[in-house]
Amino acid sequence: MIYRITTLILLAFAILFFALHWANLVDSVSSKFTQPNLSNKHIKREAIASLALDNDKYNPIFENQYYKVEDERNTEIKQKKIEVGKLNNESKSEFNGIKNPLVLDKTKMIFEEPSLKDTWKRNSVQIGEATNSPKIAIVIDDAGVDKKRTAAVIQLQPPITIAFLTYASELKKQVRSAKKAGHEIIVHMAMEPESKNIDPGPNVLLIKSGSKEILDQLRWGLNRFNGYVGINNHMGSRFTSDPNGMGIVMRELKRRGLLFLDSRTSKNTVGASMALAYDVPYTQRDFFLDNDNSLGAINRQLGKIESFAKKNGYAVAIGHPKDATLKALSQWLKTLKERGFSQMPISQLVKVQNNIFPPN
Repeated sequence: MIYRITTLILLAFAILFFALHWANLVDSVSSKFTQPNLSNKHIKREAIASLALDNDKYNPIFENQYYKVEDERNTEIKQKKIEVGKLNNESKSEFNGIKNPLVLDKTKMIFEEPSLKDTWKRNSVQIGEATNSPKIAIVIDDAGVDKKRTAAVIQLQPPITIAFLTYASELKKQVRSAKKAGHEIIVHMAMEPESKNIDPGPNVLLIKSGSKEILDQLRWGLNRFNGYVGINNHMGSRFTSDPNGMGIVMRELKRRGLLFLDSRTSKNTVGASMALAYDVPYTQRDFFLDNDNSLGAINRQLGKIESFAKKNGYAVAIGHPKDATLKALSQWLKTLKERGFSQMPISQLVKVQNNIFPPN
């Protein structure tokens, strides 16, 4: 009898205990298995890692802390640099609560300079609204070194997209002349080819280089002149097949608000996939005009380009400042509109391909 009474008393105490602590227990369990509520304006900061560029031995250390910011207005991850000496009390508390905050190489971060956002759009040649006619963009590579033939390219019916080599002389003067004539400009960036017997020129981007050296070479080329919408690769069959090297290039293009034209010098190129990964506007070559540098062969290529554009809606063709190419283009461009095609700079073709403005 005494055993039963004792059991009942203990049971009653147990029920009373659970009744008093049930709400706290539920809240504790719930907080461990539910997602945080982001419906308010509270900013949650936590340490953020990013994609590795290269072996760490090549990467200098920057004593900055980086965080990701999330709120209900924008779920996109953003990078924010926090200067410890300027934190308010609330931020100091959050900062000090982080164990072993990451110190990352600045070249690993993906961000866009606000003042450089959409540089490619601001520097683009404006042609009005797109039409439903097939669109063709003609790009002339290797401009700037041969000044006589570059001047002849500039005399072609605009808008041509002219890709200037970074190591040419008098670049600013030549670029001004091209832009004044109504052409669009891109940087023709020298990149490592597969063949060791081909010289792509000075300051070439090489796979074996560390991330800082690649970035320095890239920035040297991009700082040679201005007014361009983006870059394309000069040679680069080896470099454009390397995700690490192309990742460095795409981060810098993203930072500067530029587009990428993949010349597709290798079947193994990762240009398109890396541009998509880093949200860089891009397009790619469909045809080379003058691998066979005879007038008849170039005219046949132009016919193939027209057929391709009719079937797919657009085409990108790359040629070079060669006499036969210039002669063929000067005749072909004059009647392009009459044959039902739209001549476009590369930036406008990127807009069409990415539905940045819809065709009529």
